[in-house]
Amino acid sequence: MMRLTIRTNDARTNHDLTNHYGKRTSRLRRVQTAVCALLSLSMLLAFAAAASAYSHPASSVTSGELAAIKAKVSANQSPWKEAYDLMMVDANAGLSVTSHAVAVWNIPGYYADAAGHNAAKGLIEEDAKAAYATALAYQFTGNTAYADKAKELLNGWAYTNTSVTGTDGPLASAYLGVGLVQAADLIKGYSGWSTADQTQFKNWIASVWLPKWDGMSSRNNWWDWSLYAQLSYYQFTDDATAFAAEVANLKTQIDTSIDANGFLPEEATRGTNSLWYHYFALSPMTAAAEVVRNTTGEDLFNWVSPSGKSIKLAADKLFYYVNGHIGEWPYSSNTGFPAALNSNQYPLNMYEGLAEIYQNTDYEIYVTQYRPVEGVLNGVNYHHFAWVYPTLLRTDIPVIPGPGYAKIEAESYSGGYKISTAATVDEGGGLMVRSTDNNDYVYYTNLNMGTGTNAFQLRYATPNTDGTVEFRTDSPTGPLLGSLLLPSTGSWSTYATATIPVTGASGIKNVYMVFKKASSGSVADINWFSYTTYTTIEAESFSSQHGLSVSATADPEGGGNKLGSTDNGDYAVYNNVNFGSSGVSAIQVRYATPNTNATIEFRIGSPTGTLLGSLLLPATGGWGDYSTVSVPVTGATGVQNLYLVFSKPASGSVADVNWFRY
Repeated sequence: MMRLTIRTNDARTNHDLTNHYGKRTSRLRRVQTAVCALLSLSMLLAFAAAASAYSHPASSVTSGELAAIKAKVSANQSPWKEAYDLMMVDANAGLSVTSHAVAVWNIPGYYADAAGHNAAKGLIEEDAKAAYATALAYQFTGNTAYADKAKELLNGWAYTNTSVTGTDGPLASAYLGVGLVQAADLIKGYSGWSTADQTQFKNWIASVWLPKWDGMSSRNNWWDWSLYAQLSYYQFTDDATAFAAEVANLKTQIDTSIDANGFLPEEATRGTNSLWYHYFALSPMTAAAEVVRNTTGEDLFNWVSPSGKSIKLAADKLFYYVNGHIGEWPYSSNTGFPAALNSNQYPLNMYEGLAEIYQNTDYEIYVTQYRPVEGVLNGVNYHHFAWVYPTLLRTDIPVIPGPGYAKIEAESYSGGYKISTAATVDEGGGLMVRSTDNNDYVYYTNLNMGTGTNAFQLRYATPNTDGTVEFRTDSPTGPLLGSLLLPSTGSWSTYATATIPVTGASGIKNVYMVFKKASSGSVADINWFSYTTYTTIEAESFSSQHGLSVSATADPEGGGNKLGSTDNGDYAVYNNVNFGSSGVSAIQVRYATPNTNATIEFRIGSPTGTLLGSLLLPATGGWGDYSTVSVPVTGATGVQNLYLVFSKPASGSVADVNWFRY
């Protein structure tokens, strides 16, 4: 610091100088104080801005979810690995896509000019699919080639497009543009996408597309897509104020667009398209709620408006109809909804996402057989960007236990061909299926056959001897589970129960009952069919064990590995075994042993915990001869940690165990 020294013999001069410099010093201190205050304010604002910045990515998947999913893919866990492979097909195809951006993007109304509408949409459908898939692939692989392609496609539109026109321009820019915005969120942290390019992208959305979204006057599915697109954009730009405003608008939309019964009145007027438009409104509404949950943690999925409206109310209402009750849809008798679904069929993608959110077993059963589920297609591209890769982006999929015993009333079919129903005189009364001529059929969607059943029991009546019943999956000509030439029961009013052996009857499937007859007339009147399913646990799939070994087995009914070295006091632990709320009364065990003094016990909690049941095992003849026994159990309900304990008074193994089931 430079010191200023002034000397004078003039007392007045000294006083004046002191006064002059004292005032100056005082002013300097005030300036310094003001500057410090401004700097402090700037730092506080900067800190506040940093604190309010959202995590990225988050619009369609969070970084925490990505970490969990990537671990499952790396471990080749199903269905994540299969879903990942499909996404990577899209991403790798996307590497060869070049931007289709145009200065003026004109989208005519679909119902006025379908060909022109689809041609114009195609410009961005391919780009959005490629951008989103490559951005997601970058998150999974870290390969910058994917990020560079996503960046190239985003920049192509941001630096080229200056306006959106046409009747359907606002809507299409929302349900396709949100795919670009979410791709941008996925590569926001990529250093190869410059600040200048990101700013251009933000400004382009803000000046060209955002006014179209915000300017929509309709409060039907258009507004749902607008809210979803705006929330994704404000999440990407870290605009907490605007984001909060759109959350409030979304709550208003939930309250006003859903009626007290769960229908959407604005979409109910669309005649034969009313079912589709219910989905087309709920899809962005639910996807918007997912953006909110990922961004701020607020749960709009379970939010209920003051008038009692909720997303869950509407989702459950639509689900009732698409899950086997299409014929009851109140707004049109011709919805065009297919009898046979596929992994890209609406609304499977939405319910795949909602199944995890709501932990809803019915939703899980509905989507299980179609996994991995992907977005709804328009040709080879995605029609819209809500729930595009829902199976891949789940973090957990629960195991659905088999129902044990299941009895299906024949008249409870989901659909059929040329059959009818009438009252039955069989025990129990109710209705039967009749008019079962050659090639007629009925089908039942989403039958849960657990880990398998080996026979169907069929309750029927027929005086004929030339009628056959087939059970098939997927279609009337799909894979054959089993068939039986039905013996005559004597008359149409005399009922009997026949056993039809089946193979491949496992998992959740659509089951078709097909009737075959060489001569004219009905095959049989059908009252019901039933089956018993098992949840099978491979013995070597223990959570922990004491004293045991695992080796290959030659059991013809299981193959794979077996549990051995089962000496007295040894045990295996199986965590979180789900016996269901109604419980089970027996556990079947597949084993081999030459011994006659060997016992197995099933306990819960510990090797000496509550005993569910035990059995002195009959000898099977030798270590290579397998048999199945049933161990009666009591108290086997709910989810338990199950202990399989081996007991033998003499030395040596109790038995080799292949599997057990219940």
